[in-house]
Amino acid sequence: MSSNDMIRQNNHDFIRNLQSSLSDISAIILNHPYILALDKNEIRRDKLELFVSEQYHIIRNDRRNFALMISKASNDIATKLFLDCLSVEVEALDTLFIMTRELGVSINKLESYEPMAGSNAYTNYLTRLAVYGSDAEILTTVLVDFPIWGANCGKMSSALKRNYGYDDSSCRFLDKFAVPLPEDFVNKSNELIKSALPVYEKEMTRAARLILEYELSFWNTIHKYSM
Repeated sequence: MSSNDMIRQNNHDFIRNLQSSLSDISAIILNHPYILALDKNEIRRDKLELFVSEQYHIIRNDRRNFALMISKASNDIATKLFLDCLSVEVEALDTLFIMTRELGVSINKLESYEPMAGSNAYTNYLTRLAVYGSDAEILTTVLVDFPIWGANCGKMSSALKRNYGYDDSSCRFLDKFAVPLPEDFVNKSNELIKSALPVYEKEMTRAARLILEYELSFWNTIHKYSM
């Protein structure tokens, strides 16, 4: 192993250790009853409106979150990483509209929908991090949570195509998130996170735990009101 490879591996250790320590809650999310119910075709098609309506409000808020992070980023590397995140959210909103049209949900209906606290706790916590958190805390939450969110999006896409008549176009929102984070994004995020150790280790560890708990809250809320 070259010296550069060793440095890269060491940079990943903190996130890998976090993922290991949070494996229990990750497993609960990845095997959530909502995803299992979709897989068994136990959720009515009209109830899928809850998912897209909540995502509409979450993504619109997350766009603002990442825009704020860009304005407060501590260096050019963090700025570029948050720009990448903002780009993902902008594209996500466009692809979500394809999914809403599949359900016959209009923009006016999305706008008038009242979001649920349990679903929006995630994005509201991200707002707190955008205002008060460090770049390293935010990127820690991205590296820990996005793979979990993406895995569930992939499972949901498969279930919708198999059981609800969706196709690749109407599942593009889910399929885009199901793609792993780019290697360059992960490596640069890990380098920035490593530079914040050990000063922000406690804060980064807490942020990772809370973001997964809020992620679980999203799925719990969606499931509760979809059955």
